[in-house]
Amino acid sequence: MSSYNINKGIGRTVEFKGLKAQYLFIFAGGLLGVLILVMVLYMAGVQSFICIAIGAIGALSIVWQTFS
Repeated sequence: MSSYNINKGIGRTVEFKGLKAQYLFIFAGGLLGVLILVMVLYMAGVQSFICIAIGAIGALSIVWQTFS
């Protein structure tokens, strides 16, 4: 009968593709903030191309700053 190692990650920090836990939360919060900003701007009547540009630039800058 085979034996399996269960719960190998107990006691270790959360990590996703090299991002540690605190940076992962900053990354997710930043992207959520950009999404909410774009939604508010769109609902306020700003043109959709400007909203898309702000969202793309914001998301790219958050991704770049987090992984650098």
